[in-house]
Amino acid sequence: MKKIRLFYLSVLISLTACQDTPPPHEATVNAVSFCEAVYDLDYMAAKDMATAASFPYISFIATNTTQQHVDKVKARGPVAVSVVDTQVNEEKGDATVVCSVKNSLSINFFNGASVIVPEKQDTLHLIKESERWLVKMDNPLRNGMQSPD
Repeated sequence: MKKIRLFYLSVLISLTACQDTPPPHEATVNAVSFCEAVYDLDYMAAKDMATAASFPYISFIATNTTQQHVDKVKARGPVAVSVVDTQVNEEKGDATVVCSVKNSLSINFFNGASVIVPEKQDTLHLIKESERWLVKMDNPLRNGMQSPD
């Protein structure tokens, strides 16, 4: 009986040891949170996770978001964001995170059209400022967060 207990205890310990995965990098966590905030139209939260140079772009999106867009976001349900790839350069203080975004609202601010996109990828560039990893959106076309249209 004692041998059986020892066997089960050793199996339990080995299974627990196999589940030790390192926590995601702070840049990855911030990139996912930023995507969720932007696609859920929570622009104040997005600004908190972005560089100061990104504020004009985020403000443009916020001021051009209509009630129709808000209603579509409420009707579509939550957006799902997962990480495809993360590249972090601690020495330079920059990172690139590729996110898969499911169930997002794509808005064309020039003609007002919007459509729910089943799945897309966004590439986010982050820089480290004051010990925080912030999304850099000062050039959205290069950044990858542009409309697929």
